[in-house]
Amino acid sequence: MGILDQLRQEADEKKSAEQQQVDLKHIQAQRYKVDVLPKMQEIFKYMQELVKYLNYLEVPVQVEDYSSRYPLLGSLMQKDYRVSTDGFGGLADIDKLKHINITFYCTGEGEFEYVVRSKVDIENEIAFLHAKRLTSKTQRVPGHKNEDALKFVVLRKIPVRLRFEVDYEKSLIKVIINNYAHFSKYTESWQVDDIDHDFLDCVTRYLLRKDSEFIKPDITDAAREALRKKLAAIKRTERRSFW
Repeated sequence: MGILDQLRQEADEKKSAEQQQVDLKHIQAQRYKVDVLPKMQEIFKYMQELVKYLNYLEVPVQVEDYSSRYPLLGSLMQKDYRVSTDGFGGLADIDKLKHINITFYCTGEGEFEYVVRSKVDIENEIAFLHAKRLTSKTQRVPGHKNEDALKFVVLRKIPVRLRFEVDYEKSLIKVIINNYAHFSKYTESWQVDDIDHDFLDCVTRYLLRKDSEFIKPDITDAAREALRKKLAAIKRTERRSFW
């Protein structure tokens, strides 16, 4: 093969790869518009209504033993629910939804304090509090240098977030839950068709601590489907009891 033929072949291969990339982006855009966006709009409408009722009714949700790391946290209450879509606490264009955040706080009275010793442990504690977005301050321990011992004073107010996030490339919806319990983080991607009214009801029951089965590290698809059916049956029973 001559040099010109080789260059022509390489150019054709590059052009083909570029066209495939264009085609892929077109497919992703179509999937977002036809499948993902309507589902995100459905989720937003559900969560917006949920937040409105939770705040209006001041639904009491008590949290006991939030974390063994800080037993002094004591009993907490969930409150101050908010929904946002723009990343700044506001609302983005409903026709361009890429993520939905539902936030609230687990709060208790006042502050609690404790002493951490050694430079390494102090640095780790500061990093942990910052990562979990806990409001805190430090005070000197009499008779000790700051790097040897430091008193931490932490506000009993833990921010919790439920986030629905579009995985644009895979046409999936990622569910992320931060600080629900034990300062943990849950992340899992779901097919659009998996997220229906029963699924959202399942998530809501979990967030309101009415059911703890939604998040299991090793839950199978079959078990997850069985869980959704179980919760749907519970809901139907509750409706019959109500009426």
